[in-house]
Amino acid sequence: MPLLTRRRLLGAAGAALALARSEHPARGAGAAPANGGTLRVGITGGWSTLDPPHYTNVSERQIFYSIYSPLFSLTPQFTIGPGLVQSWTVSPDGLRLRFQLQPGVRFHDGTPCDAAAVRSNIERILDPATGSAFRTILSPIREVRAANPVTVDLALSQPFTPLLSWFTEGPGFMSSPDAVRKWGAQYGQHPVGTGPFTMAEWVKDDHITLRRFPAFWQRGLPHLDGVVYRPLNDETVKMADLRAGSLDIVDTVPAQQQRAISNDPRFQTLVLPGTRWPMIRLNTAAPPFNNKALRQAVSYAVDRVQIVTAIYFGQAQPAYGPISPVYREYYDPAASRYGYGHDPQKARAKLAEGGQPNGFSFTLEIFTSPEQTRLAELIKAHLAEVGITANIQAYELTTLQDRITGKRYQAVIGSWTPRPDIDGTMYNHFSSRGNVNSMSYRNATVDDLLERTRTIPNGAERIRLYRQIQRLVVEDAPWVFLIFENLMIGMSKDVHGLPAIPDAIMRFQSTWIEA
Repeated sequence: MPLLTRRRLLGAAGAALALARSEHPARGAGAAPANGGTLRVGITGGWSTLDPPHYTNVSERQIFYSIYSPLFSLTPQFTIGPGLVQSWTVSPDGLRLRFQLQPGVRFHDGTPCDAAAVRSNIERILDPATGSAFRTILSPIREVRAANPVTVDLALSQPFTPLLSWFTEGPGFMSSPDAVRKWGAQYGQHPVGTGPFTMAEWVKDDHITLRRFPAFWQRGLPHLDGVVYRPLNDETVKMADLRAGSLDIVDTVPAQQQRAISNDPRFQTLVLPGTRWPMIRLNTAAPPFNNKALRQAVSYAVDRVQIVTAIYFGQAQPAYGPISPVYREYYDPAASRYGYGHDPQKARAKLAEGGQPNGFSFTLEIFTSPEQTRLAELIKAHLAEVGITANIQAYELTTLQDRITGKRYQAVIGSWTPRPDIDGTMYNHFSSRGNVNSMSYRNATVDDLLERTRTIPNGAERIRLYRQIQRLVVEDAPWVFLIFENLMIGMSKDVHGLPAIPDAIMRFQSTWIEA
């Protein structure tokens, strides 16, 4: 069959821009990497499962890249590169893909990561019995075939522009089929991948310890002997541990401490502008937010500019829609004109339109952390000015995530980080079939337009459709768009080799520690 080279297929992956900088470059920059040592990592959140088809939060995804290798990798420019798939081709009609796998790769249990294993992983996600939220994402795949031990053929029901981007994360992490069969429903506590590190110990709510996998398929890697992840939801404690030297790296430096860490010669930082998007999800299927006018009233009442200055100390910009400037040409600078600026008068008018001229009350659920608490309290004050009462309820992350997934909330503060194709944000959240559409948002026109964006290549028409979609979503207000935050990763000056990738996930296969 005639095939195009992989270059033609990469148009879907180059839609976002990596905007990163390093401050206080470490003294070992340019030196030969040293082997050995254990990296101590502080991350926000907790873990329920390390089974990729079932993960629900970013703290789990932080660990996946250490245990698993994805089918495709991401570069700091946010383009797609080889992973377990070393080369790939696509037919001119976009309906057939061929993956050539890295030869000789083995899982941590010694079994081969061959074409049969890849087929098993993809078919597992597509199987309704698995119950994976990624099933709808991969639904255009109608057949997976192992042509030979290192060749996988995919047949699609329609062209699917974002497919490879999805194989850089959850659907692309390959698990040992033998281990999945062995552990069954408990596999998420006993993950077996092909990544640079293997599971050594998991103490619930305390730490996860990984050890170097000596048979890792990337020659000469990893450099580290191991990685220890600690869940630390209080940023004051996390930053104190970094300063005290009991942590080597933290996933986020809170905005109020970014200047101090940047100016401290003991540390170095990676700054990823606009790569985390705090928002309020509104449950459109239940009162009071099944009323569009009341959703719009909340959006008009929130003062985003004050949030940027008071909570994020200028390390953010107001968000007037769901599409961040990270997405370059898809970002619409005009969104500030049709989005929700701070306008108490319009908020009161929307309250009257929604049948609640004297205001209403609702529960605003948050993750238990000082930063989210401060953000929620400020938003509560904004809403009170127009007669809306927000009752704040805090939960631990895993509990909150269960409530979000189960759609058992009225409003909840969450966040998102970019995927290499904009589909990972827009379809995920705003299609009625989206796998993280916990708002129960449904707009038939948006659904139709999102389906069209998945079948056409990057270019002027796809940009036009996404800008049209954003206007419709902003009008419907299933989110209260808040800000695009400049995410900062902080680390000791002795840590080297961490790639700056705009999805804000730390990858340690090439990381090393200077003695």
